[in-house]
Parts: sequence; C-alpha cells; structure tokens
Amino acid sequence: MTDLYFILRKAEMNIHFIIRLAVGIALLTLFVGGCATVSSEDDQGFQMGSAHRLEADVQVLSTSFADRNVGNNASLLQAGAWIGQRLKSFGYTVSFEHVPTGDSRTAFNVVAELSGTTLADEIVIIGAHYDAEVSTPGADDNASGVAGMLELARRFAGRPLERTVRWVAFTNEENSNSRGGKMGSLVHALACKEGREDVTAMLSLEMLGYFSDAPDSQRYPFPPEMGAQLGMELPTVGNYIGVVGRTADTALVEQVAVAMSEAGSVPTVQAALPAIVPAIYRSDHANFWMQGYTAVMVTDTSEYRTPHYHRMSDTAGTLDYERMAGVVDGLEEAVRVLGNGEDRN
Repeated sequence: MTDLYFILRKAEMNIHFIIRLAVGIALLTLFVGGCATVSSEDDQGFQMGSAHRLEADVQVLSTSFADRNVGNNASLLQAGAWIGQRLKSFGYTVSFEHVPTGDSRTAFNVVAELSGTTLADEIVIIGAHYDAEVSTPGADDNASGVAGMLELARRFAGRPLERTVRWVAFTNEENSNSRGGKMGSLVHALACKEGREDVTAMLSLEMLGYFSDAPDSQRYPFPPEMGAQLGMELPTVGNYIGVVGRTADTALVEQVAVAMSEAGSVPTVQAALPAIVPAIYRSDHANFWMQGYTAVMVTDTSEYRTPHYHRMSDTAGTLDYERMAGVVDGLEEAVRVLGNGEDRN
C-alpha cells in the first residue's frame, strides 16, 4: 500500500518507451518460459477448495517472488509473467501494459478481459497490485489481493456478464517502487481516460487476508468520534472486511458492501469517508478517482489492524485463508451485480 504523495504524482510518459517496451517484451517472453515450473497446486491437477487455491497463490508470490520490486527487476517481471500464466490457464488472452520506471528498468501491468455481452463498452475493473515493498515478502500486501483477483477471474472464466470485466494486476504501487517512475494504476487510469473508456466501477483489492478476533484489534486513521459523526458504527475488533471510498462514491460503496454481505461469510463494513481523510487514497483506486471514475478499495485496513504491515513478518503463514475465501465469495457476487449492470437506474 502506497502513500498519498506518490499516488498524486503527475504522469509523464518516459522518452525511452519504445526501447524499453521491446526489451520488456523480450524479457517477459524469457521469463514466461523461465518460471514455468513455479505453479499453484491446482495447476498440477489437484482438486482444491478456494481457500487452498488462495493459499497456494499467496505462497508462490511471497516466497518464489518475495523480492518483487524495482530493485529486483527480474523478480518483479517474473512475478508479472507468472500472473499472466495463471490468467492464460483460465482461458484468457493476456496483454502486458508498459509502465515507465524513470530509469533503464522495465515494468508491466498484466491485463485480461472477460468481454461483455450486451453492454460490452461499459467496463468494470478489478485490480490488485503485485509488487511488494522493498525487504518484505508482501503476503498480505499484496499477494492476498492478487490471489483474490485470480480466484475471481477463475470463477468467471467462460461466463461472460453483460458488461466487460477487466482484470488488472498493477505494478509499482508501493512507495519504493513508484519513486522516480509511474504507478501502474496511474498509467492504466490515464489510458482509460485518454481512450474515453466507460469505466463504470473500479474495485481495488488491497490486502484481504489478515483478521483478528482480539479485543481492540482494529484502529482507524481518524478520531473515533468521526465515525459517529458520519453515522457509522465502526467495530473495534478486526474480524471484518472493509469497503472504502469517498462520500462521492457512496452508491458504489453501498452496492459492493451489500452484495458482499449477502454472499460472503465475513462481516462487511462500508465506509464512505470525506475526501480530506488521506488514508483512503492509499491504493490503486485513487488514480481512477483522479481521472473522474468511481472506485472503491476493498481492504483488511492494513496497518490499522495487522502488525506485519511492511515488515519481513508479512508472510503467508499469518493469513486466514478460510476467511479470505469468504471475502472472495462476497466479491464474486459484487462483480456479478456490477457486471450485469444492476447498478443502473
């Protein structure tokens, strides 16, 4: 999870785009072959439940690609190529979107689409960043979000909805990775705007796996009285998943939270907060806000709950995969509702 400053950086295309794109494609071709032996258990033919699939994907990203950041460019590219392989194994056509880094290194978003039937020009984006902060394995932040996105993409593969659903694994969300370059989500949001794409909703999956039943295990990035003033009952126990947006995104926040509550097994808390609260900008959704799109963040609230945020202890063994699976069950219903245009008046 990044901070507000780097989210608000102005986009400026790199003058070496063509050179790096060619180099990046060559590297990705190499890495797709090079990481073919790194796979989740269901790639090997085992029948597994969603909790086990989620755990397997988190394990791969946080161990085989633990150093997936711009300082270890090969590992970052290999992680992206592995995500592309996973999406391709579900039957999707995968593309790589170049992201300028400000130096000689390369970076790519990984993109796949489920084309819509009757409302194909309307797009729902489900995104999660796959890079990790330097010197952390990034299991919760954000292998968990990527694993959730992959599980959703698997469930919807071959089952088109009315709207187009676009799955995007973003690169360079973390502070250390976006410094001097561009966030992957900013590049994609700008491309959507420049292409005049009708993005009806964007969901950023930002840390989905850490839960606690301990008293007072949940904190917030604002005074407790703010919640009461806004009419929200905010839990003090970190056993839920949050759907966060600005007050301008209240309709989407409510729709996603209600759908998740109806279908998932994990309590869902909706928080449409004033835009002056800096913490609500701290992920990829904020770049879509900057381009005029409606977006929300689905999150376990990062350092306001987990003690492992941006630490070496953010490992796969600290996550609750059964509850993660419940979150994904809820997200599946939210994607179905949004993808079928049920948010239209």
